[in-house]
Amino acid sequence: MKFKFENLGLLDSAEMELSNLTIICGENNMGKTYATYAIYGFLRSWKMLLRNVMISEISSMEHSKEKYQINLEEVFGGRINEYLNKLGLEFQTVLHEAFASKEDSFTDTKISISIEEELDVFKRPYQRRVQGGNSILATITKEANSPVLELLSADIDRLGTFGLIEFVIDAIAEIVFSPYFPNPHISSAERTGAAIFRRELDMARTRMLKAINEMDSKEIRNRPWKLLQSIDTDYAWPVEDNVEFVRQLEDIDKQTSELMKEHPEVLTAFDEIIGGSYRVIKNQGLVFQSKGSKSRRYTMNEASSCARALLDVGFYLRCRAKPGDLFIIDEPELNLHPKNQRAFARLIAQLVNSGVNIFMTTHSDYLVKELNTLIMLNQQTEHTKKVQEQYGYLDSELLDPDNVVLYITERTGKRKSKNILRQAKIYPDLGIEVTTFDDTIELMNAIQNDLIYGGE
Repeated sequence: MKFKFENLGLLDSAEMELSNLTIICGENNMGKTYATYAIYGFLRSWKMLLRNVMISEISSMEHSKEKYQINLEEVFGGRINEYLNKLGLEFQTVLHEAFASKEDSFTDTKISISIEEELDVFKRPYQRRVQGGNSILATITKEANSPVLELLSADIDRLGTFGLIEFVIDAIAEIVFSPYFPNPHISSAERTGAAIFRRELDMARTRMLKAINEMDSKEIRNRPWKLLQSIDTDYAWPVEDNVEFVRQLEDIDKQTSELMKEHPEVLTAFDEIIGGSYRVIKNQGLVFQSKGSKSRRYTMNEASSCARALLDVGFYLRCRAKPGDLFIIDEPELNLHPKNQRAFARLIAQLVNSGVNIFMTTHSDYLVKELNTLIMLNQQTEHTKKVQEQYGYLDSELLDPDNVVLYITERTGKRKSKNILRQAKIYPDLGIEVTTFDDTIELMNAIQNDLIYGGE
């Protein structure tokens, strides 16, 4: 899937294609966060956007009072990019909400989404029911290998025409569009603060109190719906979703992810990085338990900065992650020693090879260099196999360069500079060419050489 941005905050122009592992790196204040938040915001909201795009089209289709029959191939075959473009235009209208900014902040922004090849989405059968009490209000079905979607309503008066349309759009979203969109989870750069203040950060309560304080009590009594209309978020969607996830960890802890069931070794590797594990203990709540000691437990206030920085990551991997997801992580190197930055790079490779797609931003030369090592080891020559064995790399940590894409922020133009994203070259025998780090390191080396060898 490709995203094309124009005038997106600090980012003047960018074209990105998501891969199994997608990386953005570069200098500060160049637009990395804008691209990251925009992609997350779109993947988070596409179903809502699709309703806005499809509602008039579905309403105008011929149907009887109690029956819809739609040939999905005739409606959507060869037209997915057309609908993705419509979704991009629709997303532009709510982009300011994704960033919690002023309504006119993105008036000049243009976003387009496209795919190279359409998928065969008609093989799987589909069936859903709408129930009201003990009775079935409607049934929607699609037979295996058939493009025909059929909805039958047993009680149109209770369900209503609008309810039928919503039911049809939900089915279209699931059958036609969901195969293109991974389920996103984001770990924002604000995650460390969220780990410490998670009990105090009740976003919904804060918004409600703010709206109440700004409205007259008489108006609230007479027009209570105005209260809901006036509730706006003060935080970007990625930050708000990240905080809400962290606030619910005690409940999330009861779940076990598909990743945990199928690849428990990935969670073992994660626990090695943090030097222990997270536990929810009765009468104690959430604690960090140090490795090798069942009695040494720490609250998040007492735990190391590393344990706090990776708190939401650990719970996502253990409780929610599944193949096909898109795990977005801002600066995974936060609070990590270079040794653990290397270990996290190997963890990322294991996740990619387990089917979890990764999107990350980074300033870490250590992390990128370790990813380069994993790419070079993937050659599986006699020499690289010896190096792999010598340094203890697992086969599950090797990275296929065809599954990796890295974008570097750059300034172009002489008269008027523009911030863009440039795709880096990746070589199977050398890894990723990342000039943004190389230039800085070479300059530092030159300065130190002058200091050491330049004197008389």
